[in-house]
Amino acid sequence: MREFIHDCFIDALGMPPSDEQIDTVINNMPAELVSLVEKLGENNAEVREKIYVWVNENINDFL
Repeated sequence: MREFIHDCFIDALGMPPSDEQIDTVINNMPAELVSLVEKLGENNAEVREKIYVWVNENINDFL
């Protein structure tokens, strides 16, 4: 999941996140997303889409 979050930052900002920023994203991910990851796996297309949307909507919180 770290690599995917890394890619989300690059798509949104054109620059990679720090390890601390990735940790912050993971630690602040909504419970429903965490449950979906646990249920379907982090490589599931639906999971990736939901994470991508959530990260992009909240990207300013992680800068």
